Amino acid sequence: MKNRQSCFSPATSTVCFTPQAIQKVQPFPKTGRLAKNLNLPLAVLPTRLDGLRGSAVSYVVRTVRWNSKRHCFDQRGSAPNFQGGMLTLCTCKHQMRASQSADDWKDIWIAGLTSRSIYDGRHWLFCLARVKRAFESQSDLWNGMTGKVREAKAARQHYLGDMFEPKRSGLACDARYSPSRYYTPSVHAHRRDHSDTGWHNDINYCHADRHDRQPPLLVADPRLTFLWEEPIIFLNRNHCRDFFKWPSMEELLANLREAGR
Repeated sequence: MKNRQSCFSPATSTVCFTPQAIQKVQPFPKTGRLAKNLNLPLAVLPTRLDGLRGSAVSYVVRTVRWNSKRHCFDQRGSAPNFQGGMLTLCTCKHQMRASQSADDWKDIWIAGLTSRSIYDGRHWLFCLARVKRAFESQSDLWNGMTGKVREAKAARQHYLGDMFEPKRSGLACDARYSPSRYYTPSVHAHRRDHSDTGWHNDINYCHADRHDRQPPLLVADPRLTFLWEEPIIFLNRNHCRDFFKWPSMEELLANLREAGR
């Protein structure tokens, strides 16, 4: 049986995906700042947090799974996306992101926890990052990122990409939220087949009127981004199904424990 291919033709090249080529698990960083901040123990973490400034928001990353063969976490979703040397949150937790404006998200810490159901009945810390910038639309985000970051995160090229490329630069007003103004991803976690329009929600959130704003697209500071591919630190309490706001980083840290201690 022949492998079915899915192709698109950008202005500069043609990209084809075979089922074997589609990457459905985000690789953890091997080099750069994010690699240096990988798998830190709890005792070291506070020394890296810029004086613990800022409040925090935590949530459960439902797309993280446990890989029993490799004894590590697998991120099988597009968000948080930690490719290109930078963590972004653009394609999940729409209501959480829409709870405040882009300006208000700056310097807020985001903690992503695993579900208690995947390993040892605990919420393990998967990522922790402080927001450096927040954009109002995918068009603004695309224009605000470097070519290297775009290439690593483009939904048009990656099954787990979280950045959508506008068909032309300079989109303004409501045009920024029109899916027809963006290139349709060929094969994507939010577009499993040609009839799947789930990716539209990442451009124009259907419940945005609840908050009178679209969900801001969050970009973290790489210097203050931490990832864990192993179960090292866990939340010493149950987490709600939605998101939880911590008044300070000190309070969040006080509720964290290290495995085996």
